[in-house]
Amino acid sequence: MGSLYQDPMASVPMIIMDETIGLRLVPDEISLSDPVMLRHVLCSSIVVHNLFHVILCCRQLRKCHRVQEPPRQMRNVMSPAAFQAAKNDEMHAVERQLMGYVFDAIFSCMELYFGVFHILWDRTMALYGNVGEIVWRNLAYMALFATYMVFRTLPLVFYEKLTLDNRYNVDPEKAPPLVGVICALAFVIVFLQVLLIPLTAIFLYIEIYGGYYFVFWIWGFLFAVSMLALIFFSLFGLPCLGSSSRLPEGSLRNQLLVVLEDYNFPSNRVTLMHTFHIANATAFVWGYGCCKRLVILDNLIHNRAMPVAELLPEEINMGLSDIQVAAFVAHQLSHWRYYHLLKGFILVHVSLIIYMALFGTCYHVHALYEAAGFPHNYYPIIVGYWLVYKYVMPPYLTIANWIIFYYIRHSEYTADNDAWRRGYGPALREALLKLFADHHVFPFDDHWYLMWYRTRPSCLQRIRNLQRLDLGTRLSRIELI
Repeated sequence: MGSLYQDPMASVPMIIMDETIGLRLVPDEISLSDPVMLRHVLCSSIVVHNLFHVILCCRQLRKCHRVQEPPRQMRNVMSPAAFQAAKNDEMHAVERQLMGYVFDAIFSCMELYFGVFHILWDRTMALYGNVGEIVWRNLAYMALFATYMVFRTLPLVFYEKLTLDNRYNVDPEKAPPLVGVICALAFVIVFLQVLLIPLTAIFLYIEIYGGYYFVFWIWGFLFAVSMLALIFFSLFGLPCLGSSSRLPEGSLRNQLLVVLEDYNFPSNRVTLMHTFHIANATAFVWGYGCCKRLVILDNLIHNRAMPVAELLPEEINMGLSDIQVAAFVAHQLSHWRYYHLLKGFILVHVSLIIYMALFGTCYHVHALYEAAGFPHNYYPIIVGYWLVYKYVMPPYLTIANWIIFYYIRHSEYTADNDAWRRGYGPALREALLKLFADHHVFPFDDHWYLMWYRTRPSCLQRIRNLQRLDLGTRLSRIELI
């Protein structure tokens, strides 16, 4: 048994004392401070968390199996063939998600019980144990850790390519083959090394000099970046998406001027963004005071406001009519009128700062590292980020995501209701239906699955809500959740 600290200039690698809990199953005491007991609790938490999401995925798959035709509201814009294709895509994605949770639970438990992360640390020390600088050892460990995490995805890749693609008739010309995916993963390994080396160095610096709750410095950095992004977008729009221009004279401008006057929004702060290829046709509203800005992507407008001769074949007749664009913009301005973006920004950062406080507390619990198979007080600093994120924080993230997703979905209904009260309900309903016709997706969602996997209500739910407003009724409280 060798000494823990040796001459870093020695030619032989360091020998680490093997004081791990190994494969012990019986804890010394029934307490979370006991690493064996903590390991059982963490693995149970991962299994329960993943089982919960497996159940949600099963509910969505059952929903897919039960419906055999498009909803009544969408039968004129969605053929049976298009419905079946959307259904296959949805079932493929959900079953892949389901199996991802299954494989993740298996690997997560194996990693704790068999000390996989400690084995990677041992290999790192065998190669770099004679390097005296702890930062370099952590960098080397992260390079090996990132490679392992890529290999961790291989079972799901094989399952998708050998089983799912055949079951759901995936077009081979639209999906990369198995060999292509494996080659791409090799590139990902190289890319991760280039990306993680500077990030690891930054995180180590923050931890060393940031104090006990160093994670608050990370939150402060994220808060500052997001604030700067909002200010930049409010002042300059979205130059990263393409070139912008003033809205030209014509019917669309006249329709929008009525909407802008209705919402008391300045017409000189409206720009048309000529995008590169972007699937999501939408408009954005930012800012308050003198920084108001409305950006309309050109693929929201019929034929991208361009001559037909300049369009690609798949772009012809896509987009909304002038009246529908005005109704869609009214919906977006309702978000702005109710401060939904600001409220969502605050909600996300409140959730994030609570997350950071819990993260920083758990990060310093030595029993967590011992539960992962490391000797007492001897482990790579950087591994704590993964251990806390993967094994401790999932219950909090499950609750926080539900709250945030609920708020976003509720804000969509609020904006729809406000636009309806102002007289844009019929045109908004037609706009939603046209956007659905342009980009077919599976229209049905299991209610429980939607609560954790959809940030917005489905197009079908929004159309039904607008129809009920026309009839003088409302969606039930359960449907609004």
